Amino acid sequence: MAEQEEYSQCQGIGYTLIKHSKSEIRKISDPIYDFIYFDQAIWKVIDNPIYQRLRNIKQLGTTSWVFQGANHTRFEHCLGVGHLAQQFITSIYKNQPQLDGEEDKRRNIKLVTIAGIVHDLGHGPFSHMFDNLLIPKLTNTSELWCHEQASEMLFNYMYDKYQLGLEKDDVNFINALVHGDNNKVSNGKKQWFYDIVSNKRNGIDVDRVDYIRRDCHHLGQPPCIKDFRYLMEESRVIGDEICYPQRYAFNIYDLFNTRYKLFKIVYLNRISQCIEQMICDILLSVNHIYKFDQIIYQPEKYYKLNDSIIEQIDSAEGPEYAKAQAIIKRLKTRELYKFVSEALVPSSTILESNDKIRDEILAYMTSSAQVNIDEIYVSQGKVSFGSNNENPIHLVHFYKGSDQDLKIQGNDTTHSFCMPKQFSEKFIRIFVSNVQIIQQVEKAFELYCKNKLGFTPINQDRYQTPQKQVTDFSQIKIR
Repeated sequence: MAEQEEYSQCQGIGYTLIKHSKSEIRKISDPIYDFIYFDQAIWKVIDNPIYQRLRNIKQLGTTSWVFQGANHTRFEHCLGVGHLAQQFITSIYKNQPQLDGEEDKRRNIKLVTIAGIVHDLGHGPFSHMFDNLLIPKLTNTSELWCHEQASEMLFNYMYDKYQLGLEKDDVNFINALVHGDNNKVSNGKKQWFYDIVSNKRNGIDVDRVDYIRRDCHHLGQPPCIKDFRYLMEESRVIGDEICYPQRYAFNIYDLFNTRYKLFKIVYLNRISQCIEQMICDILLSVNHIYKFDQIIYQPEKYYKLNDSIIEQIDSAEGPEYAKAQAIIKRLKTRELYKFVSEALVPSSTILESNDKIRDEILAYMTSSAQVNIDEIYVSQGKVSFGSNNENPIHLVHFYKGSDQDLKIQGNDTTHSFCMPKQFSEKFIRIFVSNVQIIQQVEKAFELYCKNKLGFTPINQDRYQTPQKQVTDFSQIKIR
């Protein structure tokens, strides 16, 4: 009974919505939320090899090579998202009990929670490197593959292979919640359910809240929202949309601003991107063995794929692994690919493809330049507040305490007059695998930017390795 009371107190509800016996509840320790509680129906989804693979996929991919504390995994993030999803929908039902009947409330809480815990089930090795960098190079088609597709594939496979206690309609609804697309099912569910896990309307969802809080924790950065609970506890469904108290407008803006800063400083870190290119080359060189471009459609093989693939390749024997193992050796001895230059451009600028830019850079080089095109890497990216180039607050609806049923659209005067002029930007970055060609490639890229973009990029401040490393620390004089 004590466990039941602890669970109910944590969720902020009584026994009217969820009733459990002690044997049905399990809790797990978490550095962000202290404890995460799920009932047996949720643990059925978690306790199987297909789901447990997430323990071996780092949340931030190659970021831990630069920010060494960022070693957390997709497993803990997904449990955190499920925890917040469970709390969020429960809080809404507590505030507005008239939204659904008791039986529907219990079922919807369970399905939304499961959607939270499986939303990243389909991530490949090193997270976004796999679907953003490797797979496009392998497929080279207009058909885009994303980890959400793999999440749906693996969840369907899990449903067929294990007794999850779900109906097929439940599985379809969960997959639709993961995609944030109510057009994938015709079950009569209202749109506000899709605002919780993957909010395509304005980007405020429990996935974003958890990864920002969790990543900040492991990066040693103070989070913008220390506790999302106060927002959840006061949110309301108005006009089939989740709305927030107007007095929290700046807190919500700060959530988007923190997302921008994390992308700018951490997620798209230059050195981390160099390492991504190296790992991509490793996997490309052994694709004829592993066939990653085929495995992504084969759930029985894909669920066995995780970050350990690098160590598998490094320990394999045979000449077909020689190129991959040479790059792995460079990675482990910190002989990384090098950043060359970067051009920051407005988000409205239409850019050519990476291959086209690389070809033009090569064309700007002198005829005497001994440069292999395969030694040049072009990376394009977009950094934003998560709302293209629009103030994200404009997409959020609020309400005032004086009228909790009136939906109000956010505007610039809702929270601050100190707003940026732009809310997104694009960049082109150039990397090389051969340190000897940096200056030649940099000059050629300057010519490309001058002729194609109308400006010359600034001289880059690149990290320089000391000519003579200090090995005898006894010779260091401390003043």
